[in-house]
This record gives sequence, structure tokens and C-alpha cells, in this order.
Amino acid sequence: MAKHLLLLLIGCLMVLANPVFAHQQKAAETTVLFNKRSGHLEVMHRFYLHDTEHAVQKLFDKHADIISSNKTQQQFADYVAKQFLARTLADTAITLNSVGYEVEGKFFWVYQDAKLPNELKGIKLYNGSLRDLWPTQINMVNIEGKGQVKTLYFSDNKDWLISTF
Repeated sequence: MAKHLLLLLIGCLMVLANPVFAHQQKAAETTVLFNKRSGHLEVMHRFYLHDTEHAVQKLFDKHADIISSNKTQQQFADYVAKQFLARTLADTAITLNSVGYEVEGKFFWVYQDAKLPNELKGIKLYNGSLRDLWPTQINMVNIEGKGQVKTLYFSDNKDWLISTF
């Protein structure tokens, strides 16, 4: 009897907990890596796949499929590229090139890179990805390869943020 009650309790908890994991996170993480060996600025955007599923249906088409459609994946990667911008402290644009994208587990990744500008003393970044859809979206950017890791948070009305080295 106790064993059946325990199994019933575990089953109920799993059913109740399942919707919690199905909610959108409305958060993304980007790593901006200053790679001294390659001489490149490498950018890696990581989005929760569940968020991107909802986003592509609002951004492109209600039948868009980020998991199975290469076209939708490319559209989302292009969208991210337009929403993530980098500039020098002197306000010169740093042109980011598309490197690719992939679905990996519960994440959708978008990759970019650029040749490192000479004598960079800091960087100005803009990360508007998904913030045009959801005002509560938070985009965290970790800056690595220039001393201690620095983190910028793009939320609310924060558009351009600066990190100095």
C-alpha cells in the first residue's frame, strides 16, 4: 500500500513539475571571446530552443520550424546577426561575419566572428535579440580573453553597453 502511494505521489509531482520546464526562459547567453591565437573576435549566441520555437513563429511564420527546417534556422541566425552589433570605443563598426548555427540538445547556437581591431581598449555592444518580441527578455553577454571575464546584461531599455579593458 505504501509503495503504491509513493508511486502515485511521484507520478503527481512529475505531472505538476513538467509544465514548469515547458515555459519560456526569455533569456539568452552570448560569449564574446577575444582569441589572441587566431586574431579573431569569436561570438557564440546560445538560445533556449523552446524560446526560439515561439520566436520564429512570431517573427517569420506561424508554421516555422526551428528544429527541422534549415530555412527557418538560417532565418533565425540572420535575425540574430542583425540584432547583435559591435563597435570600438571610437564608434567604428566591427563587422561580424556569420560562421554558422546549430541545434544542440535544448539550445540553438548562432556563431559569428570578426578580425580583431588593433589596439582595442574596449568594446561597445548592442544585443536586441528577442527583446523586440518580449520586453522581459534578458540577454547576458560574457566577455572573455581580455583579463577577468566581464558580464553585460541587456534588459529593459539598455541598448548599447560598454566594456573597457
